[in-house]
Amino acid sequence: MQASPQTCGLVKVICGSPNLIGGSVRARAQWSYASKPDFLPQRKTDRKTEAMTSAYGGTPGTGTQGLDDIECLPLLAALSTGRKVEVAAITPSEWPEMMALMNEIIEEGLAWPFNVRYETLDAYRGYFLSHAAFVVRALEPGTDTDGKTSKKGDVIGCFYVKPNFPGRCAHVCNGGFITKKNFRKQGAGRLMGASFLRLARDLGYKLSYFNLVFASNPDSVRLWDGLGFTRVAVLPRAANLKGIQNPVTAYGYHYDLTTLPLNFDAPRYAAQKPFDRRLIEVRRVYERVAPSLLPACMCVALALLFAVIKK
Repeated sequence: MQASPQTCGLVKVICGSPNLIGGSVRARAQWSYASKPDFLPQRKTDRKTEAMTSAYGGTPGTGTQGLDDIECLPLLAALSTGRKVEVAAITPSEWPEMMALMNEIIEEGLAWPFNVRYETLDAYRGYFLSHAAFVVRALEPGTDTDGKTSKKGDVIGCFYVKPNFPGRCAHVCNGGFITKKNFRKQGAGRLMGASFLRLARDLGYKLSYFNLVFASNPDSVRLWDGLGFTRVAVLPRAANLKGIQNPVTAYGYHYDLTTLPLNFDAPRYAAQKPFDRRLIEVRRVYERVAPSLLPACMCVALALLFAVIKK
């Protein structure tokens, strides 16, 4: 797994009433998706999760495992440029293009742990399409980050949802995210991250854990912080990345999917202003020092109490 779309920016939710995002982005038009019954779904026991050994291997699939249970697709939204897009299941015609995109990221050597390209479609399918996979697809022509025009139907990014571990820990899911280079900085990564939360929950997973978010990729770190994920692990010198002299630190990020509202609106959540990074850092400092502060405060309180009693 590598939760690293290398993108930032806000996404505009397509909704009826005007909505200011960060003081500058207005949502417009109509947005909707099928409502989900008011209960948390349970993952079925026949979904072949027992066969996998880790987040990095699996049986070649179609990326559609469990999607019969998903009623919210497609998720309709708009990028920060105003371009209308959908989050939908990946289709077979898109597999070769997505494998090429995966290989491009591997060659780049900065965001994912792999250093060997996928040579066959079956090999790629065994990793990326072993369970559920999705794309952000353009619903209208638009302009790329480099100013060039792209057409309706273009894939802007892709991501998967699958178990991070087998057996008794198969309720913990994992995700991998890629945004095309010419669509970065348009909010696609934030849209995919928010959609991941909704889709993973609806697929029946209870927790999400991203194993390797590289500290050298600030866009990725900012994205998961801004979406409310909790950094629960720090692994120093975890990765030897291309063009970086020393091994870089990796973070582990966690999200409790059972805390999501039953009718969680992923595009609307993506369109909200990210959590203030400064407050996140303050929280991390507090969590780090709180265990030692409590005994210290108790000692001070007891000392004051004894001083009062002596008087």
